[in-house]
Amino acid sequence: MVDDQEPGGRPGKRPAARGTAFYPRKRANTACQVCRARKTKCDNRKPSCSYCLSVGATCIQSTTDLSSFDPASLKILERLDDLERLVKDQKESQDTVLPPIRPLEEPETCANRPEHERPNAEDFILGSVLPERVEQVVTWACFSDHNQAPHASTVPGAYSPSSVVGTPPVTGSTSLDDMDPARLNHLLDNFFTFVHCKNPILDEPLTRRLVRRAFLDDGIDWSAGSCLSLIIAALGCVSAPFGPTPDIAPGKPAYVDGQAFFQASQRRIGTLLATSDIVGAQCLFLSGVYCMTVFQPIFAWRYFAQALAACQHFPFLTRAQQQTHADADFSAEEMDMGSRDTHEQAVYWSAWKSEQELRSDLSLPDFGVSHSGSTLYPPFFPTPPGPQLSLSPGAVPEPHEQRARKAWLFYLAEISLRRLNSRLCSEILTLRSTYPSTITFLEVLCDMIPEYEAQAQEWAASLPEIFSVHDTDAADDDVCRSVLRCHLVNLFELIYWATTMACLNIPGEGQHHLSERTREMGRRGLEAHVNRLRSNEPGLAHRHHGTLFMIKCCSRSVLTLLAAHERGMQMPPRWGDAVYKGLGMLQYWAPEVPEVVPWKSTVEESLNKWVNAAY
Repeated sequence: MVDDQEPGGRPGKRPAARGTAFYPRKRANTACQVCRARKTKCDNRKPSCSYCLSVGATCIQSTTDLSSFDPASLKILERLDDLERLVKDQKESQDTVLPPIRPLEEPETCANRPEHERPNAEDFILGSVLPERVEQVVTWACFSDHNQAPHASTVPGAYSPSSVVGTPPVTGSTSLDDMDPARLNHLLDNFFTFVHCKNPILDEPLTRRLVRRAFLDDGIDWSAGSCLSLIIAALGCVSAPFGPTPDIAPGKPAYVDGQAFFQASQRRIGTLLATSDIVGAQCLFLSGVYCMTVFQPIFAWRYFAQALAACQHFPFLTRAQQQTHADADFSAEEMDMGSRDTHEQAVYWSAWKSEQELRSDLSLPDFGVSHSGSTLYPPFFPTPPGPQLSLSPGAVPEPHEQRARKAWLFYLAEISLRRLNSRLCSEILTLRSTYPSTITFLEVLCDMIPEYEAQAQEWAASLPEIFSVHDTDAADDDVCRSVLRCHLVNLFELIYWATTMACLNIPGEGQHHLSERTREMGRRGLEAHVNRLRSNEPGLAHRHHGTLFMIKCCSRSVLTLLAAHERGMQMPPRWGDAVYKGLGMLQYWAPEVPEVVPWKSTVEESLNKWVNAAY
């Protein structure tokens, strides 16, 4: 068994750094993390300070005497506090209540514009033209009676760090130096069947040999191969066939083993940050996948960002940069992407889209657009490994070749849909900026919607038979087809979102200002929300690295349907059943995901109000 304890440092205080005179000496900051973030005085009571005790927050107090830090380090800590406060302030400014219905612009502003650009008297504030985050939807005015100040632990992304990097270390049932071969094969099968199928960034035969050698032959050491092997084992523990996964929950043996393997991997991953090979990027990306699987989005984003940074030295990116400098008209789509670049392109693409999605969802700083979908994805498709995708007629592929073929077909299909979603987001935003009048914008958008619908249907029709969502039952889906089906529903939600918001923003008696086309598209939007909850039903209790996004999308649909009913809109058939399915999902995940608790309470109170009114 390899000793995992970190080597000790030299005793005594750190000597003052050069340039000490340039930094004023700061008193050591001993406040807990919560009080430091709030910039308030902390009384440092043990085990919890007074403020954390009053709000029920986890009080995390530093065990390190910061007075031994040199002035430059204290300055860095002070700057980090400022950045943390900036993130919090930015988030609070974005999570605003849906504005009331009122004229789009003040009269004196309109008077200064050309007559053809002035909004009509019936114009109104539309709100968002792209789907909002559920954290914003729950603050809509129709839910104002249910909104309460969020518990400190329910702030988006505010999960306890101990659940990932637990202290003391978690001890699983499987020792690192005593792995049973049958157990290892089971973990590898789980990983390649249920995790790798969505992001094929590894060569399966080579990786299986590497993991077996690490666990069964050479033993776990501090190498990159051992780090990757441990992460794969961790993901194998927390992965299972599509469907409810109650056996993978905190405290269950599989979950505990996964945490033990993951923590062991993280004691080795630091050395990979200084390497320049692909293994470091793969380890970082898969660490982010694990963190998403156990609902730790902040940690996941950090890993995805580091993985993306580790990809920047890859040869195919270097070639693209060189050709761009040599030819201003060069496009990456024209670049010759060889099969040797396959896994480099795959890990780059996976890290890129994962970092983008999470950075937008968590409202992290330095993100230049308001919606992840409005950022165009890289212009090239990863190059699939040729032999796995072009089998000769009559040939019987090996199981790993079948998995690789299916994984890459899914991967390319998902990438193409993401790019379509991204492009439609940009077009809708451009339409909105082109037509300041809300009524005019809605009419132009309704002209465009049939084309958008046709593009979505064209993508669905192009899917391989194994992933076809036409004339198939969602109950028969595996995880890959379920993901594609639900992504398609997301696209339709995007297409109809602005018209649905228009109907929500105008009370029933005022909707004569909207055209019949706008009202029809608004109703189609509600149907998309019902369809989302039905399509996701087989996976509402399934744990995988996309579960958190699924929970948020379904919660948004539940709240939107309840808001539409409150507004007196014409509701689609069986919408109530769909809402109760969503409530069941929230009840299932609430014990593990604190962020879900206020959404569940809002849904329950809205349903109680609806039921009471019916009687």
